[in-house]
Amino acid sequence: MNQGELTRAISKRFFLTQVESQEIIKFILAEMTEDLKKGKRVYFRGFGSFFKEKRSSKKVRHPKTGKIITIPERTTVDFDPSHKLLKDLR
Repeated sequence: MNQGELTRAISKRFFLTQVESQEIIKFILAEMTEDLKKGKRVYFRGFGSFFKEKRSSKKVRHPKTGKIITIPERTTVDFDPSHKLLKDLR
């Protein structure tokens, strides 16, 4: 499912225009982004949680040249699925 499909599903289910549905999605994503920037965990009961994680730098071998290169430290977002979601996917 992509953002367009989600927009159409929300507008159909709640009798909203697609523009209104799109605004709701943008608002939710902006709020989630702000909380993740602050280091807060974003949790949806029965679905899972998103959290910010810092990955340390590491040395790896470049597959084409064989040279050892350093991948710099970076920040990423991880997702931890809930037990209910994992159970529902079986």
